[in-house]
Amino acid sequence: MKKDLRPSKHYGGSIEVPGDKSIAHRAALLSLLAKENIEIINFPDNQDCNSSLKAVEALGVQVERNENQISLTPPETLATNDATIIDCGNSGTTARLLAGIIAGSEMSCTLSGDESLSERPMKRIIVPLTEMGAELFADDNDTLPMKINGKKLLPFEYRLPVASAQVKSSVLLAGLASSCSVRVIEEVITRDHTELMVQHLGEGLETRIIKKELVIDADDPRKKKMVMPEDFKKDVKTSSQTKIIGGKIDIPGDISTAAFFLAGAAISKQTVTVAHLGLNPTRTAFLSYLKNIGCKVEIKDKETISGELRGTVTVTGADLKIKKISGETTVGLIDEIPIVAVIAAFSKGTTVIRDAGELKVKESDRLQAVADNLRLAGIKCGLLEDGLAIEGGTEFSGADFESYGDHRIAMAFSIAALFAVGPSTIDDASVVDISCPNFYELLSEVTQK
Repeated sequence: MKKDLRPSKHYGGSIEVPGDKSIAHRAALLSLLAKENIEIINFPDNQDCNSSLKAVEALGVQVERNENQISLTPPETLATNDATIIDCGNSGTTARLLAGIIAGSEMSCTLSGDESLSERPMKRIIVPLTEMGAELFADDNDTLPMKINGKKLLPFEYRLPVASAQVKSSVLLAGLASSCSVRVIEEVITRDHTELMVQHLGEGLETRIIKKELVIDADDPRKKKMVMPEDFKKDVKTSSQTKIIGGKIDIPGDISTAAFFLAGAAISKQTVTVAHLGLNPTRTAFLSYLKNIGCKVEIKDKETISGELRGTVTVTGADLKIKKISGETTVGLIDEIPIVAVIAAFSKGTTVIRDAGELKVKESDRLQAVADNLRLAGIKCGLLEDGLAIEGGTEFSGADFESYGDHRIAMAFSIAALFAVGPSTIDDASVVDISCPNFYELLSEVTQK
């Protein structure tokens, strides 16, 4: 569905965005391991999260919808056979987390996906789950479809070789499903929605954050210095007694979706407010980025519900400065890099983004997609091995932008088109349904007085 977009004369206002995708996936999938019902409020009605709902329903969970609430009743036993195929659609989170649950549940089935998902790497979960004793069979490229023969797994300790909450969650859920002890070690702290939800709905999961300690300098006892007592930053442990009981989950608004609308405020020097927005500390790197480039960021009405922090966020734009993005900052911004790149195009100077090679294996090669679209708009953009170099501050021309079948690319350049010189188009606006079907309705709320 091609969509015409024109520069907007007005930008600003107050909105609420759909529920957080990452939390919604986990709420649905944990119903497979729960002893009692899980009630979910504000479950986002998008294609990705519905893939998780359909998957658990196919495995025996009873799903009941009542307006804004979903009730999930777990089956007495999980049962599949060699002919069972679970379609994960476009959702990598569904595939990777469900693989862990199936691997430890003594079930047998095949996970499949659409064309895009079938090109994304699964080796990152195949390796640790196989080491735990599971049997997983993919093609030569370690992609879907993937046959899983679950079985009783072995106690396991795993140091994440790549900063990935999906890999961490897959291993933890495999241990939960198999009632075996698991320890996952993180050198870079990733999203902790799985840990928070297991603690909220169940019991027996422990986390430890490693902090610097003040010690006496061995070379000079008169001096003290701050050192890390371990060579990692966090570990998460489950035991054979860790379990999911059940309960209620109230999902806050998705900050990765809100980022697009807040970016518009940054570029336009106007103000946008988003209420009931998720403020999990592992997800707020985008707000810190906006502050660092000169925007005013206000947070009010903070409260913790269902284990997750939320609040009302107001962003007011300003003359934008440039800020290099790399390392752990990139990890924290990984979903927001496309819209960060758009912001960079409207900032004077050259913005360098590094350590973002992970974006090559998302719904599209997001680095290439961003570079191609920025160049269509007349912005100089260098494609680096693991990132981008964007020369901003020049005229951003309207163009016929390509989504590459990627919701975040479509949304990022729909925002960019509002501040372009001349009209633009998006080749397929329907891809926003993957994460935010009402994206363009929300966009009309902030562009019309």
